[in-house]
Amino acid sequence: MFQEEEVLDLKMCDLEGDLQGEGKDEPGYELRSTPDKGAGVYATRNFSKNSIVVIGNPIKKAEKNTPWTTQVGINSFILRGGLSSKVNHSCSPNVGYRDNDNGGMDYVAFKDISCGEEIVTDYAMGNYVIEHMPECLCGSSRCRKQITGWKDLPGEMKKEYAGFHAQYLAKMDAKERIKNE
Repeated sequence: MFQEEEVLDLKMCDLEGDLQGEGKDEPGYELRSTPDKGAGVYATRNFSKNSIVVIGNPIKKAEKNTPWTTQVGINSFILRGGLSSKVNHSCSPNVGYRDNDNGGMDYVAFKDISCGEEIVTDYAMGNYVIEHMPECLCGSSRCRKQITGWKDLPGEMKKEYAGFHAQYLAKMDAKERIKNE
C-alpha cells in the first residue's frame, strides 16, 4: 500500500522521464507544504548541476534590505516575483545564485537535483549580511544554527560556493580586504 506522500511523488514526477528534459512548458517545480517551514518549492523533474532551476524575475527595486528583499548589488535590493521568493534556506543547498539579465538572481543547480526533492539555497550565496532572519531550521548536518550572510561565512565555504553566488559578493570581500589593510 502506498503512503499518501508516495502517491503525491508519483503524480508529480513522471517515471517515464517526460518531464526530465529541458524546454517543457512546466517550470519544473511547484509549491508544497513542508513539515517545519510552512511552504517550500519542490522539483517536479530532475535538474543537472549548473542548470537553471528557477528564473529570478524582480517585481521591483527596493530601497533597503527587508525580510522580503534579495540583495543583488552592494546597495541594491529587489522584491522577487513567482515562487523564487518561496525557496527555503539550507546550510546544505542544492541551488545557488547566478546574476541574470533581468536584474535578478536565478537559482542554478549547485548539484544534481532529483524529482521530488525540495529546492533549497544558502541565503548567504546572495546576501552579504542577513539582518531579518530567525534561527536556522534546515536540520542539515552542516547547520550553522543561524542564517548568516556571505560576510560571516568561513573561507572554505566561500570557495565551495564559487560560481554559485551573486557576483557583487566578491566585490564586497575585496572592499573589506582593502579596508582592513
